[in-house]
Amino acid sequence: MGEFEVHRVRFFGLVPAGVRCLACQPRGSRLALARTDGAVEVYNFAANYYQEKVIPGHEARTVESLCWATGDRLFGAGLNGDITEYDLSRLSAARGADGGGGPIWSMAANGTGTQLAIGCEDGSVKIFQVIPGGIQFERNLDRRKGRVLCLSWHPSDTHIVAGSIDVFRVIDVTSGQTVQRIMVNYHVEKVKRECVVWAIALLSRGTVVTADSFGRVQFWDWQQGTLAESHTVSTSAVLSLAVAEKEDSIVVGTSTGATYQLQLLPVKLGGSEKRWVRTKPFQHHSHDVRAVAHSPTALISGGLDAQLVIRPLMEKVQKKGYDTVLRKFTFPHRRLVSCARKARLLLFQFSQHLELWRLGSTRETGKDGEVLPLCRMPEHLVQLKSKGPEHIYCSCVSPCGTWLGYSTASRFHLYRVRCDGVSLRKVPKVPKLLLPAYQLQFSADSNSLFVASTRGSVHVLQLLEPGGCKHLHTLRPPSGCSEAVYLLAPSADGHWLAAVSGDWAIHVYNLKSFKHHCVVPTYSCAVSALAIHPSTNNLVIAYSDQQLVEFSIPEQQYTAWSRTVQRRGLHRCWLERDTPITHITFNPKNPSHILLHDTYLFCVLDKSLPLPDDSTPLMNQSTLKQLPETARKRQLHAFKICKKFQPLLFADLLDENSLVVVERPIMDFKTQLPLPVQQKKFGT
Repeated sequence: MGEFEVHRVRFFGLVPAGVRCLACQPRGSRLALARTDGAVEVYNFAANYYQEKVIPGHEARTVESLCWATGDRLFGAGLNGDITEYDLSRLSAARGADGGGGPIWSMAANGTGTQLAIGCEDGSVKIFQVIPGGIQFERNLDRRKGRVLCLSWHPSDTHIVAGSIDVFRVIDVTSGQTVQRIMVNYHVEKVKRECVVWAIALLSRGTVVTADSFGRVQFWDWQQGTLAESHTVSTSAVLSLAVAEKEDSIVVGTSTGATYQLQLLPVKLGGSEKRWVRTKPFQHHSHDVRAVAHSPTALISGGLDAQLVIRPLMEKVQKKGYDTVLRKFTFPHRRLVSCARKARLLLFQFSQHLELWRLGSTRETGKDGEVLPLCRMPEHLVQLKSKGPEHIYCSCVSPCGTWLGYSTASRFHLYRVRCDGVSLRKVPKVPKLLLPAYQLQFSADSNSLFVASTRGSVHVLQLLEPGGCKHLHTLRPPSGCSEAVYLLAPSADGHWLAAVSGDWAIHVYNLKSFKHHCVVPTYSCAVSALAIHPSTNNLVIAYSDQQLVEFSIPEQQYTAWSRTVQRRGLHRCWLERDTPITHITFNPKNPSHILLHDTYLFCVLDKSLPLPDDSTPLMNQSTLKQLPETARKRQLHAFKICKKFQPLLFADLLDENSLVVVERPIMDFKTQLPLPVQQKKFGT
C-alpha cells in the first residue's frame, strides 16, 4: 500500500444543518430535501441515491415545505411568506411570489401538480395555479382563526384538509367553504394543554390521518366527524407523517428520534376487514425527525441531527442489491476542503465563512501507527466572512497558497494571500461574466483559474502579478447544454481540462488552443469524482454507482486497464458501498497508484496488480501482514483499503511521502446540537 506520514486533521468544525422537510418526486426518481439553513438538495434514487444538486441557503429564506409540481418543477415555501421556485439547471432560487398571508407554514401540490395550496399564519388557505414561467394566485379558501400548520389534498383534488392547534378542518375546493371541523381532543376529558396537529393526510377513501403533539396517530371519518382509530406511538410529539402511494403503509417521525411504520393489515388471514397496525419501530436518529417520506421501496427520514436515513422495505424488493442497503447520509457528496500542497495549507468552507489553516510539522520519525510529537502546532491563519445573506457556493485555494477564491449566488471574490505576514488583499475588477460560479479550480502552476458556470460553460482566468486577473476565454460544449458544470479537473501540464455538467456529460477541452477536444462516452450514472493523471494524461472517473473507468485523453478511448475492469467487473463489496468517491489523486512516486476516498474508506488502487474476484476478501491488509512473504504475494490484489479515518471529508497527498486526511467525527458535532428529548432508560 505504501507508507505515508499522515497529517490527521480534526479541527474542521463543520456542523451540518438539520433536515427540515422532504419531498419525493411523484412517479419519479428524485428526492428533494431542505435543511434548516435554507439549503435545498436533490438526491437521485436511480443514481445510487447520489446528491446530484445542491442549492445553497440564504439567511432571509427559510424552507418549511417543499413540493414537486408538473413538469418536474420544485417549489418551496417558508416563514418569510414567499413561494419560491428552484431552477435545478442553474442551481438557484429562480423566482418568488408573495403568499399574501404572512409566514407560510405548509404547502402541498394537488394530484396533477397544476395547483399549489399554502397554509398561512393568518389562518388562510390559498390556491395558486402553476403556469409556465411561475405561479399565479387563483383564490382564497375559507379562512379561520389559527395558523395552518399542515395541509393535504384528496387524491381526486376535490377536498383539502388543514391542521391547526386543537383542530383540523375539511375544505371543499370547489365552493371554498369548510364542510367539516373536528376538535382532535373532543373525546378526551380535562385536557389542559393545547394539542398541535403537526402533520395530516387525506386518503382516497375519505379517512383523515393526523399526527399530533400528544404522540398520537389518529384515523378519522371526516364525513361523520368521528374517530375511527387511535395509536399512541410515542410519549413525545409525532412531528411528521407520509403515506405510501397505495395507501397501505404510513411512516411517522417523532421528537425522540424514532420513526414508526403503520400498515393496513387484515384482521383475519384472508379476511376483507382491515385495520391499521403499528408494525416496525426504528431508532436511527438522536434528535427530532421533522421530515419523513415514503417511496415505493423505502422509508425515508430526516432529522435535526443532519442525517438522511433510507430504510429499505425488504418485502418490496425483488432481489438483494442497492435497494436493500440501509443508508445514512450526514455529509455532502462534494468537497468542502481544498489543499495548497506546496504551502501546506487547508481551506475549510462553511456556509458563510472560510477558514485558512497551516498544517503542523514534526522532525521525528517512527514506526507504523505511531503518533509523532509536533514541533509546530497547526495554525489558524485567516477567517474570511462572506458579506451579505447569501451562502457560499464554492471555494478554492491555489497549490502555491497565494490565491484564494470563493463565490456566492451574486458575487465572486478573488484574494491575494500572503502567509508570511498573514494578509489578504482583494483583487479588484473581477470580470462580471463569472456569475454564478459553481466550482473553482486553480491550475497546477497557480497561473490560471477555471470557473464552472451555467449552460455547461467554463471561464478561464489568467492570474496576474502582483494581484490581478484577466478573462482569457470561455469554453462551451459544441452541442450546447442547459445544465451547470459541477466538477472540474485540469491536467498537471496545463494542456487539458475535463468538465462535468448536470446532464452527466464529460467534456474535455484543449487549453492551448481553447477548443473542445472530445466527449467521454455517456454513462447512466452521475460522476462523483474525476482527475487527470499527471504523467499519462489518462482521465480517471468515479461514478455514483461505484464504477471506475480510465479514459485516455490523447487517444480518445478507454485504456486497456479500463476495458479489463469493464470485462471482469469490480468486487461485490466495492460496488455495495453506500457513499460515493468524492476525491481522486495520484502518487508521483508510483504512476500505477490511484488514491481515492469516500466518507468511510481511503483506498490505494494499484493498477499493476490483478483485480480481486468476489471470493477474495476485499479488505485483507491485516491478514496479509501475518503471512510469510511468498504467501503474501499470492494473495495480493489491486485494492489496498484503510478504514482507520472516519468520517473522511478530505484526503490528498502533500508530497510523495506525506498525506493529509480531514475527519469530522459524528459525536464531535452532535455535542453542538440542541439537547434531544430526554428519555428515561431502564436502570438509570
